[in-house]
Amino acid sequence: MEIKLSENIKKFRKERKLTQEQLAEAMGVSVSAVYKWESNQSMPEIRLILEMADMFHTSTDVLLGYEWRMGGAVSAVNRIVTLTKAKEYDEAVTEAEKALKNYPNNFDVIYQSALLYLELGKETKHREANSRAICLLEHSCELIAQNQDDNVSEVSIRTQIAKVHLLLGHTETALRVLKKYNVCGVNNALIGMVLGDYLHDADGAEKYLGRAFAAFAEDINNIMVGYCNVFFQRMDYDTAADCLQWLRVVLRGIQPETELTWFDKYECILLETIAECYCLKDNPEKALLFLKDAVTKALRYDGAGRGEVTDIRFFTELGLNCQLTYDKYGKTAMESLRQRIEEESGMVPGLARLWLEITGNLDTTIN
Repeated sequence: MEIKLSENIKKFRKERKLTQEQLAEAMGVSVSAVYKWESNQSMPEIRLILEMADMFHTSTDVLLGYEWRMGGAVSAVNRIVTLTKAKEYDEAVTEAEKALKNYPNNFDVIYQSALLYLELGKETKHREANSRAICLLEHSCELIAQNQDDNVSEVSIRTQIAKVHLLLGHTETALRVLKKYNVCGVNNALIGMVLGDYLHDADGAEKYLGRAFAAFAEDINNIMVGYCNVFFQRMDYDTAADCLQWLRVVLRGIQPETELTWFDKYECILLETIAECYCLKDNPEKALLFLKDAVTKALRYDGAGRGEVTDIRFFTELGLNCQLTYDKYGKTAMESLRQRIEEESGMVPGLARLWLEITGNLDTTIN
C-alpha cells in the first residue's frame, strides 16, 4: 500500500497557513519531528495521525492518502453524480449514504451528496431532503481546504445553504447567511429579491438591487466587449459586430433615440468599432454607414447645450447613477472618435480613408 502521509501533512499544514513550528506546538512535538514527517524520514505515531486528521478536518484515510490511490472515494463520487443526473434518486441515495459512511470527511463525497439531496428536495419537495442537504453543505464548508474545484468556494456553498433555507421558509436565516457571505456584492441581487419579495422591505431591497443592477450593467458591457475581441481574433467579424449591436440595444434600453444621454458618447465608439468590423470584411459601403452614424451622433452630443444630456431614463426611474462613460480617449465624443481612429487605422485597412471622407480636411494627420 502506498502511503502519502508526508506529502499530505505538508499540504494540509500549508492550506491551514501553519508553520512547522505552529504544527509542532499543536501536536506537542519538536520542530525537527515535523520536518522529518514532511521529508518522509519518519512517521508520526497513530495517536498523532488521528489528532492531525481532526485538526485538519479530514479523515485519517485522506491524510494517509490511501483512498486516493484506491480510487474508492473518486469512484463513489462519480457514481453519485451519474445517478443524480439520471434522476435515479433511490440508487443515488443508497450510494451516497454508503460513501458517507466510508468517507465521512472527504470533501467531494460530502459535497456531491449534498447536491444530490438538493436535487431530490427540488423534485420531491421533501423537507427532510432539504434539511439533509443543509447539514452536508455545512460539513463541506468545514472540509473546504480539500476542495480542488475553482468554481466552488465557501461563499458559493453558503449561498446554496441560504437558498435551501428559503425553500424551507427560513427567510430570516437565509437573509442572515446571504449578508454575511456577500463578498464583493456577489449576493446583492438575491438579497434584494428576498427583502422585496419575501419581507416586503422596499427601501432595503432598493439599496441592494441598485448595487446589483449597476454591477450588471458594467458586467454585461465587459462581457460583450470581451466576446467582440474573441471574435475579432478569430476573424469572425460578423459575430463581433452582432455583439456590439446587441450591447447597443441593451444599454440604451427603453430610451428614445431622440433623447441624448451619457450613453450616446459611448455609442459613438461602439458604432466606430462596428465600422472596423466591416472594413476588415472588405465591405467599405457598410463601414461608411456606421462611421457616418458615429460622427453624426458625436457632433450632436458635443453640440448639446447644458441640460440637454440626461441620464438614461430607466436608470433614473430606478434611482441609479450608473455611467459607463468612454473618457479614456478624449473629453468630447469627437475627440474620442479621433483618438480611436488614430490607434486602429494602422491595423484596419480603409478606416482612415473613410474617416477623411466623412470629416474632410479636419483630420489629415491620420494616415
